[in-house]
Amino acid sequence: MIALFARHNALLTAGGVFFLLCVIPSALAFALDTRLFNGISVWIKPMKFQISLAVHLLTVALLLRFLAPEWRQRRLMVWIAAAILGTALFEAAYITLQAARGTGSHYNLSTPVTAFLYTAMGVGAVILVAATAWVGVLILRAPHGPAVLAHGAGLGLLLGGLLGGITGIWMGGAPGHWVGGAASDAGGLPILGWSRDGGDLRVAHFFGLHLMQALPLFAFGLWRAGVRRWQVPLYAGAAVGVAVTVVTLAQAVAGRPFL
Repeated sequence: MIALFARHNALLTAGGVFFLLCVIPSALAFALDTRLFNGISVWIKPMKFQISLAVHLLTVALLLRFLAPEWRQRRLMVWIAAAILGTALFEAAYITLQAARGTGSHYNLSTPVTAFLYTAMGVGAVILVAATAWVGVLILRAPHGPAVLAHGAGLGLLLGGLLGGITGIWMGGAPGHWVGGAASDAGGLPILGWSRDGGDLRVAHFFGLHLMQALPLFAFGLWRAGVRRWQVPLYAGAAVGVAVTVVTLAQAVAGRPFL
């Protein structure tokens, strides 16, 4: 299974596997450490980010199979992969460090150092999603393999990177991810943790960013079904994904919970 990912980009695959392994000590700490932050265990955020970053890196590594081989071998791809992995490592390391200290990483402006590092996290996140979108553009320009799969991969990475970046910047410019509800993650939706008594900017970020998985999966379904005129359903699916992101962002800004 790992070889399937590593065949197209060993660096991103190694990074994805590393983040998955990081979940193990974080889960152990979650079981043993009773400290809370914003009403939930200090170790929930590190675990979420470690899983999310693992999925992100492994997705890009897998979808690179739809980039023309001659482009895959270029030095540019080495730099793009290094940018994605480097920023992901910084994000995960700082979030985990702050959890170990029993304090927050996001929106933590309590000292000049934490304010600087929070800003650095924002810059790193923009680099990560911009590099992801760039890979999508390259796949659309130099596709390889079945057309529907290549376009699904390229469009998914492009839109996921763009919408993930836009919603992430919106969150970063706000005083918190809650809008109108209690400033606590306690009592949020199971697993996701989204606020149930007010708006939550993380909802739109989730839907926008994960178009990088949703659209390639939709394209795979079209391919398996033998749909020949795939352009209309694929781009309609992309439009629905964008609409869901916009609607959930507007919902959160208005202070209304997702569910």
